[in-house]
Amino acid sequence: MDTKVKQKVGKIIGAVAAAVIVVIVFRGFFDIAYVSGESMEPVFYEGDILLLKKWGAPEKGDIVTADVEGLDHIVVKRVLAAEGDCITWRDGGIFLNGERAAESADGMQKRNGGQESILSPGQYFLIGENQEVSQDSRAFGCIEKSAVRGIVVCKLF
Repeated sequence: MDTKVKQKVGKIIGAVAAAVIVVIVFRGFFDIAYVSGESMEPVFYEGDILLLKKWGAPEKGDIVTADVEGLDHIVVKRVLAAEGDCITWRDGGIFLNGERAAESADGMQKRNGGQESILSPGQYFLIGENQEVSQDSRAFGCIEKSAVRGIVVCKLF
């Protein structure tokens, strides 16, 4: 094998190795999620592709993806409350530490009859932007930090 062929093969092997390393590092720190449904409209729409970071703890206001026990899909929701917060939904509203944080969809309130929760360490209360159709913590309860798959960094497409 002559020197030029060896150099070309070496460059190809080097490029493939670099690509594999980049993918492994990327997948270790980032993930991708696809939006399905209308619960996050108008922030995200069906078919949007989101970039997630897999490190750090979410804060109130962050949008996260999470595994929810009993659901066969990953949810994309906003963190409304975190550890130590008191969340109440009643009288047509959702209250965070006694102050109205959002309007409650009538159907969701009737289904649950109004409830109050004080979040334990490592718990989050998630809510959708489009509360008329959102299946969120009002329906499935608070989630644990271990259920969070990632924090949305940006919409890719």
